[in-house]
Amino acid sequence: MENKLQEKENNLLITKSEVESKLNILVKGQTNNSKELQAIRNDLQRGFIGLALRNQELVELNKELTQQLGIVVMELNQIKQERQEKEVRKQARMNRKRLPKRDPMTVEIYKKLLKAAERPAYTDVRLRIAICLLTITGIRINELLPLKVYQLQTLVEEGWIAID
Repeated sequence: MENKLQEKENNLLITKSEVESKLNILVKGQTNNSKELQAIRNDLQRGFIGLALRNQELVELNKELTQQLGIVVMELNQIKQERQEKEVRKQARMNRKRLPKRDPMTVEIYKKLLKAAERPAYTDVRLRIAICLLTITGIRINELLPLKVYQLQTLVEEGWIAID
């Protein structure tokens, strides 16, 4: 039995060279792990640097977009204000006082006006011509007042009148 115990002890005892080889394997493994960890660390650093740069770009882009949005909002507010002002002007036009519609000149009124200006005086003749021109041609008073004699002669002789 003692032999068996001694054999077991011999089996359990590891030689110095075996210990050194196992220690070398452990050191080599740690060195390899250390290199792999260093590579992973470098990759992570590059990734974080890239993310930081991209984040900076996005922050700057966000600032630009915020400024553009502010400009668009300001322009929309101006357009809204202009529309409101236009609506106010439209309401003011609709609510303004208007002159009542007048009845058109009847034949009786026309004859009375001509009869009132029957005298042969220059002013009466001028008044009769003005009344006739206003009723027949439909021109306005402000178009009648600057008419010259030659324009009236064209009307009588050729049947048309040039109004400047």
